[in-house]
Amino acid sequence: MAARQGNLYRYATFTPGKRELIVPKYYFHYRTDEALIRDESGSEHPDLDAAEQTAAEMGRAIIEKVAGEGGEMDAPRSIEITDAAGQDLLYVVFWAGPKVGDGPATPIEPATVH
Repeated sequence: MAARQGNLYRYATFTPGKRELIVPKYYFHYRTDEALIRDESGSEHPDLDAAEQTAAEMGRAIIEKVAGEGGEMDAPRSIEITDAAGQDLLYVVFWAGPKVGDGPATPIEPATVH
């Protein structure tokens, strides 16, 4: 099996002249003030850039939910992206979003990133 590091697709060779595309699997772990909530199933994305985009969209949805509820809950402060081996690849950190509705202007107050 041949594999490449980084943001590139990996290919596994099973028979001469034929290759099967292996799409990398990324895991999106949520970090709150008290805990790390692990993603046990992961999801496939063509590369780390696509995984980062997904994490940014997830973070935006979390901020909008917190703002829509008018305050803070035990919301994640960041999403930590790892590969299948558990290697840390990228942290997407979010603190606050634009004011939505009657909630506070900064629904998630800054906290220490672990």
